[in-house]
Amino acid sequence: MVNDPTYESDPFGRSNAPASRRKIVALLVLLALLGTALWAIYYHNTYRRLPVPGIGGGAEEVVTPPEYLYSITGPEGDGALSEPLGVDVSAEGLVYVTDPTAGEVKVYTVEGEYRFSFSGINDEDATSLVTPVYVEVAPNGEVYVTDRRHRSLYVFSPSGEYLRKVEPADAEEARIWAPLAIAFDDAGNLWVSDVGRNDLHQIIVFDPQGVEIRRFGGFAAAEEITDAPGRFYFPNGIVVRDGLVFVADSNNRRIQVFDETGAFERIIRTSGIPRGIDMDGQGRLYVADALAHQGDIYDAAGERIASFGGPGVGPGQFRYTNDLAVDTRGFIFLTDRVNHQVQVWGWPDPIAPVPIVPETPVQWAFCLSPLVLLPLLLLARRRRFVVTEEFLEQIAAAGLIGKMAERKRWRWIVPAEEFERYKGREINGVALGDLLTPEVYSDSDTKNLMDRSGVSHDVAALLVLARRAKTLCTQDPEIARVARALGIDAYDARLFAERVLGTSPERSR
Repeated sequence: MVNDPTYESDPFGRSNAPASRRKIVALLVLLALLGTALWAIYYHNTYRRLPVPGIGGGAEEVVTPPEYLYSITGPEGDGALSEPLGVDVSAEGLVYVTDPTAGEVKVYTVEGEYRFSFSGINDEDATSLVTPVYVEVAPNGEVYVTDRRHRSLYVFSPSGEYLRKVEPADAEEARIWAPLAIAFDDAGNLWVSDVGRNDLHQIIVFDPQGVEIRRFGGFAAAEEITDAPGRFYFPNGIVVRDGLVFVADSNNRRIQVFDETGAFERIIRTSGIPRGIDMDGQGRLYVADALAHQGDIYDAAGERIASFGGPGVGPGQFRYTNDLAVDTRGFIFLTDRVNHQVQVWGWPDPIAPVPIVPETPVQWAFCLSPLVLLPLLLLARRRRFVVTEEFLEQIAAAGLIGKMAERKRWRWIVPAEEFERYKGREINGVALGDLLTPEVYSDSDTKNLMDRSGVSHDVAALLVLARRAKTLCTQDPEIARVARALGIDAYDARLFAERVLGTSPERSR
């Protein structure tokens, strides 16, 4: 037998390959499998199907996202777009853009050439728009504009001449309502979201003569996406098509679907905060997502089939997109508020992908290998929770902090600058210094969130970490509300015990 420490013997006394060599081979095999799994994940995220024949549909289901074409920013000088919010495109090819900073609506050709602006109204003492938000071109060419400061809905001619105001017939309701989103159905009926009362966010429908014919909805801040169907928290977009009504329920992070009588149908989960929405001739739903800084596209069943854009200041990147419109050519116009522009996107020329069918056992093994790793990837999933001190104390009082310590694959995160005060402390026999993980947050993201949300530095830092972890555990209902508005799952001790740990504080005692 070879007397060498790098060699091992099997139970029968036979010499095997060097142990170090076997370890290297095993490591290379694991790296190859990991690379294959990552490639499969990338392939699925890009093409919405696994790279396995017969799984996820055929080549016709592959959707190539739209491409950035150009931006609209004019006119030059002081009159340039400031913070565009709403956009719509007329059948004649004019692009109407609301600019609340300037207090006017700017009008362009679809190629981006500036034509004119308008703002004048005749509404008692009010002589001009102040904070125009959304704009919609009616089937007859008239232009409807909602103004948040005036709490009114105004109608203009295609050339910007003021025509009239639309409001509920009841004088008291007309005084307190606050119209926001606007849409028209095929019959010319006007659909308006009303957010005038904190306890009543609703949809009001007017016939072509401006007479109210229907209203539905109510206010609710949903803790879960499926909570409070039929109720809204700042509905910011409406599309009516083929007997269905799609409403962007913005602060509840979802699209709700109704029939034309207002009866609830279903919910579409979105990636962040949906604002403006539109639909093309193929029935694809387009969503401007303000928090994700992107546009999303959903099929008729509510499945997301493509996304485009992303946060940034370069071409094809957004900083708080708010509204979008699809013209008759299929071009997509999106307001990019903080980047002071309207971006125009278009679908690339379709190129039919050629599916590659494996022919040899080796090719089949390569295509099927990602499936072998899927159970391992699920087992290795590590959940992350940003926690606050009062949450930990409440969990401990409920006798559940030991259950937190038992979850070895879960991470309990606190801001790094707060970690020192947890070191050396124990609660119910659990060392907080061992349980908690400190993480550093981004100063720039924290400042940006402070500016946008008006929260304190400590709260903003906590939310920045929670947005990364996707979960926040806090006993403060106001912080939880802001977190949910940012698309973060927020739990207090009771909800966490019931929905995450699968128990209840009462049973744990």
